[in-house]
Parts: sequence; C-alpha cells; structure tokens
Amino acid sequence: MIERARGWRRAWALGVVLASCSSSTTPSVSDAGAGADAPPAVDTPPAVDTPPAVDTGNVVEPSGIGNTCTATGAPFPPSMGDCRTGQVCLSAALGFAGGYCTRTCTGGSSCGPDAVCGRYQGFPLCFRSCTTNADCRTSEGYVCGAIEGSTQRGCRINDEPTGNREGGACYTAGASGTNVIAALPRTVFTGANTSVSAGRADSLLEAEGNIAVHPSTMAVVNSYIAVGGGGSAFMGTSRSANGMTWVADGTVNDPELNGTSDPVLDYGRDGTLRMTFIGLGRNGFGQVSAVHVRVTESRDDGATWARPRQVEPDGFCARGGICDKPWIITGPGVAENSEAVYLGYLSQASNAASLVVQRSDDAAMTWSAPSVLANAGVLGTAVVAHNLIQFATGPSGRVAAAWAGLNAGQGAGEGSSVRFGSSGNRVVFRMSRDGFRTLEPLRVVSRLADTPVYTQPPVALDGDTVHVAYITGDASGAWDLIVATSTDLGETWRYRKVNDEPDSCATHAFPAMVVDPQTHALHLIWLENRFGEGAVAYARCPADPAMPCGRNEAVSDASFRFTTGRNPQTWHGDYLGLTLSTRGELWATWSDTRTGSPAMYVARGNARP
Repeated sequence: MIERARGWRRAWALGVVLASCSSSTTPSVSDAGAGADAPPAVDTPPAVDTPPAVDTGNVVEPSGIGNTCTATGAPFPPSMGDCRTGQVCLSAALGFAGGYCTRTCTGGSSCGPDAVCGRYQGFPLCFRSCTTNADCRTSEGYVCGAIEGSTQRGCRINDEPTGNREGGACYTAGASGTNVIAALPRTVFTGANTSVSAGRADSLLEAEGNIAVHPSTMAVVNSYIAVGGGGSAFMGTSRSANGMTWVADGTVNDPELNGTSDPVLDYGRDGTLRMTFIGLGRNGFGQVSAVHVRVTESRDDGATWARPRQVEPDGFCARGGICDKPWIITGPGVAENSEAVYLGYLSQASNAASLVVQRSDDAAMTWSAPSVLANAGVLGTAVVAHNLIQFATGPSGRVAAAWAGLNAGQGAGEGSSVRFGSSGNRVVFRMSRDGFRTLEPLRVVSRLADTPVYTQPPVALDGDTVHVAYITGDASGAWDLIVATSTDLGETWRYRKVNDEPDSCATHAFPAMVVDPQTHALHLIWLENRFGEGAVAYARCPADPAMPCGRNEAVSDASFRFTTGRNPQTWHGDYLGLTLSTRGELWATWSDTRTGSPAMYVARGNARP
C-alpha cells in the first residue's frame, strides 16, 4: 500500500522532468529566418513529367516510440540518448528494462502514426501502439495493454507478470503428451479449505494473511487487511478454538491515523497474541502524510485488542520519508528462561533508507533504540535498497533475519520491472547471537546467477542450520522457488529448487516456510499458476540439503485468478501465512478470488503423518 504511494510520487517527479527536457522540436522550413529579409525568388525550369506514384501499401514510417535505447550520465533528467530528436530515453535506471523512447504528448496523433498518447500514472506520454503482446518487447517485461487516458492499447511495463507458454497455461494435467504433467495430489492438506473472513459484514475484501497457533490450547488466529465501504482499511482477525468453526469479528484500527496496513501475528509462550502493523495517515489526494509502526496484544485469541502503541522513537518515521513492512517474532532472550520480542521494518527518509530492528525485553511495553541491519548502498556489484524482512529465533538470544535487496540503480520502486527479477537484486541474511545487541557479518544468500524477485524471503533456524527461501526469475513472470540451506550459520550455502516442473515457465510467488523442530524437515507453501489458474502448492524438504525436496502437492481445493499485481479487487497481498503447532499441525492461510473478490482461506495439514 505504501509502496504504491511512493510510486505515484516518483511518477509525478518523472513527469515534471520529462516536461522540461522533451520539448525540443525540429524547426520547420517555414520557421527558418522568420522576420529577416529574404532574397528574391529564383526562376526555376518548368516541371518535368514524372511517372505516377507507386502504391507502397500505405507504409508507415516508424516513429521510434517504444524503441530500446541507452543514455549516458545520470538518469535524471532523462536525456535523448540514442532516441530520435524530440524524444527522451527512459532508461533501465528508471525501471524501464532495455530503455524506452518516448516524448510528451497532447493527444490525437501527436505521437506519430504507430504510437498512442496516454498517461503514465497521470502524466501524458507516448506509448508504442499494439494489438497483441507479440508487438511489444515481452522478453524485457513489456505487454500490450490498456493505457490510462486512451481508448487504444500500447506497449507498457507489465506490472503484474504471470508466467505462461505462448499466452496459455504452462502445463496441462494428464498422463502423457507435450507439456503434460500429473495433477498435484492432496495428501498433507486433505480437508476442505475454509473461508475465515466470509462472515464479516464490515469488510468487502481481505488480503495479506498471517496465521498463529496458541502454544498450549491450539487456538488458531488469522489476520488480514480488511477493506470496508468507502475504501477504509483496518486490521481484521478471525479465530477458532478447534479449527472447525471460525468467528470473524476481531478489529484493530490505528488510534491516531486514518489507515492501516501489513498485519503480522505472533504468540508469546504465555499465550499472549501480538500484532504489528503500519498506521497510515493520508491526505485528500490519498497520499501518505504520516506513518507509525504499531504493536498491540490480545489475551483472548484476537477477540479484543489493547490500544495500539507506537514502537519507533518519536520523529523516526517522519523525516521526510516513511516506515514500511514490519515483521514481529517472539523467542528466547539471552538470559535463562527470558523471552524477547523482535520487530523489524524499513525506515526511509528523504535521503536515506535503512532496515532496522528493535527489541523488547518486557513483553513489548518498551523498546530498544533501532539497530541498523543494513543501509542502502553497494552490495557486491550493485547498489541495493533493503526491505521485506522476516525473522527466525533460536535459543539464548540467537535470532536471524532475511530480506530482499533490490537494485536501486535500476529503479527499485513500484512501476519498475526490477521488482520482478534482476541480476542486481540480492537476498540478504544477517544474524545475532545476543538478541541483536551485536551483529554477525552481512551475508548474501542468493547466487550470482540468480535474478531475485521482490517477494519476502522467509527464514528458519534449526540449531546451526539456516534455511532461506526466495523467488528468482524474470519480468515475464517465469519464477522459481529456491531454498538455500547453510549448516554453518550462513558461512556457506547449498541450493534446491522446490517447485518440481521440468522447466521454468510458470509463476511461483509469495513463499511461506516453517521448520519442524522434531523431524527437522522444512515445510513450504506458495501461490502458483502451473496449470493456468491460481493455486496454493506445498512441498516438504528434508533437512539434508543434499536431498531433493519432495513432490509438490495441492493445498487449495478450488482454482482462482492468480495475479502478481496490486489491484485491490484481485490482490493477494505481499505474503502468505504458514505455522506449525506444537502437536504437528500445519496451518496455511492465503487470499484468493474464487468467489469473485479477495477473501481469506485456511487449510490444515499434518506435518507428521
């Protein structure tokens, strides 16, 4: 939600720059020497008869709009580069893979006969006209789609890529034939899916779910972003004492601001349920004007909640920027029999961006000062911006964090194709042995050949073994799920592909992962579209990184529209939820549109058959 607001501000700034730098035109002959004395006309010989014109089939001279391009120097302001006179090159540094030649426009035919005048998030720009994706540079992440402000279609960045094979499903379920593979069995998650938000009369759609299980009573609680009438958003919770019947009436609002986003749940060992979320203030234009990181708790499994409290120091999220994407986890403290709560998030100011963590040793009542896990900067050969953190805890204050680092040199925000896979992106890991009082070195988890996608990488600790799951792929939406395992706390890594199709074609996104402390096996779920429609899939990976992950299985029992986009009417959110109860039950949660609009679903499985 916040990232979208930042994208609008960037687009507006880009538009202002384009207006100032793309106004150059080639003067017409009639303009030359205007106002000066001209020599008298020269007599010319009579015209010579010429043969009639040859019909060329109405050949249209290409305008060059939408061509690839390169430009030297800083991306701002955009320069002409090797585009045609009067055009500018929107470079890869601005999120346009391969560069994109364009110019400002005023409608009609001002872009040329093979281009269309539309708006890029409100600003008038020329787009190459098209009828199908084949007319666009699909391998670089462009599609033929509707253009804002125009009735025509144009080549634009694909902001919701989904992997496909020549426009259709990557695979067909069956026994034999080309691109035919077996349907996914259901052996771990065998029961029917349950809609846990269907009973809410105060919400029209729900997305971005998280799930937690009480450590002793086995009560289950589900959280999500709930959107009511007029677009108002609040944090909703649904609860079940037995996993069979659900009550959907938990509500959390920000005590000072008019919006909320990004809920995450976690139980303490005493049964206290905590939630973190972002409180948002928006102005009359929908732009974010204030942000706070919040925490609240419930002692009745989400039926009622304490008044949310501010986590970050005063002024910390109001330095010309925002705070974003918090994550919370409770685990053993450094002192014997103690417990600590860890909360991490992005802190972005006008001229800096840091990924920070805070710790509470008194049940989330007070918090340590923010400790910086990573600042935006050079990581290997790329300038990386950090976000999308998740945590795992171990004994005696051992805690680990993993997150995504996007190539800031290629435009890491929304609207940039770099979010959907880039060799300049990184998956990053860092741990501490004393509750983030001190930090181990920063580690890059992803391989040099990987092209990580922006989704959150879940992390799990099991003794000295660390597991990190992440997505790698390209702007076409062909994304694979990789699990990296280190048996020496991040010094070295081994890699396994989790999704089991024979080639990279379909989209696999938004992974969630837990490790079983008894069997040491990994359990993962994710959204995918290998058979065209959306589905939730599952795999079990042995603890030994030399052993392959198991056969993929189905979690969802109905298909739905799958998207990687952020339209609230179809959005799944930025993460799924998966947790393991102390008696070996797996609980999965996700948002899908099987009934027409996003709603929260859960499934129960058995991790120890």
